Amino acid sequence: MDLQQARILVRKINSLFKSMEMDGSPQPTPIERDLMLSYLRQLYQSFLDDVVDAGKITVSAPLVEIPVSKPEPKPEPKPEPVKPVYEAPKAYVPPVVHVEPPVVETAPVVEIREEPKVYIPPVEPPKPPVVEVKPEPIPVTPPPPPPPVTPPPSTGSSNSRIEALFSFKKATELSEKLSEMPIPDLTKGMSINDRLLYMNELFGRDMSKLDEVLRALNNFPSLDSAKSYLMGVAAQFNWGDDDRSEIAQSFIKLVRRRFV
Repeated sequence: MDLQQARILVRKINSLFKSMEMDGSPQPTPIERDLMLSYLRQLYQSFLDDVVDAGKITVSAPLVEIPVSKPEPKPEPKPEPVKPVYEAPKAYVPPVVHVEPPVVETAPVVEIREEPKVYIPPVEPPKPPVVEVKPEPIPVTPPPPPPPVTPPPSTGSSNSRIEALFSFKKATELSEKLSEMPIPDLTKGMSINDRLLYMNELFGRDMSKLDEVLRALNNFPSLDSAKSYLMGVAAQFNWGDDDRSEIAQSFIKLVRRRFV
């Protein structure tokens, strides 16, 4: 028999029993009842399993009844004594005497009619005359003249072909007239596809050179003043060749729209 295990079980039983007493309930809960039975079985089994000899003869011990203290019954509350209800004496009510009111002669009612009021609209004061004050014109200083642009050197052998690029027929059809509408800024007046085409075919695949020429052309006051500069650019990149002449003529036609 393991006395240490038995001592632990006895402590658990006492602790559970105290908890049931403190609860104040006349009957333990199902969980408390099952737990108490489990402790009691284990304690009983620890005393029952006592081996007498090597033959393991089991000696059955009688059941030990553990005294269980019953919770003290709660005292029933005493009924409070009934206090007598004091009734106040009834007040004296005098008899009701019916008195007829005296007859009072009333004066005749005179109906007074009010004359209808005439609505008079309010008179607004005259508004002062509005005096328009025109702002004085701010003097605008004219922009400085464009810096002189030095055209690139041109070769005399291709001057005739380059000169032919600046000859255009007069527009007669409506579509041709619409294609000659003025462009205020060459750097913003062409589509992305046109910029790629002119960069690849006319400016040796150099986009910075194309932008430089467009900015220089924007600074010229007329096409005649920009023609010598444009001819120098055409000679530098060989616009007079047969495979570039058509694209170069469309580029010069686009430049003309800047000076329309």
